[in-house]
Amino acid sequence: MSAASETTTITYHGPGDGAELWGGTQADFVLDWPNRPAREVAVLLQDAAAEALAQAASAEDGADFRAEAARAVGEAWLEAQVEREGRVDSIVVISAATLAERPELVAVARSLASGAS
Repeated sequence: MSAASETTTITYHGPGDGAELWGGTQADFVLDWPNRPAREVAVLLQDAAAEALAQAASAEDGADFRAEAARAVGEAWLEAQVEREGRVDSIVVISAATLAERPELVAVARSLASGAS
């Protein structure tokens, strides 16, 4: 774990509004890290990715699942990005291709379904 990731705080600020226009579900976060200004980050979980996550988790693909998946997968992606690169863009798109490259994100969605049962 890097020093930056140990001292960086990722706070979920709720779902974003209007993301359905972009074909996804949005989760809003704020990153507080040392010696830099806080950064607001919008994570957009695309519809195709949300469908794939619901299928992988054997969960109903509805608005509640999508909102929780956007929060959980977004947070996991942000934590890994801070650890790897120490920088994060203000807008992050999680697509089906992202999930194919990052199977640990699918595992996060599976844990949502198992935690709800």
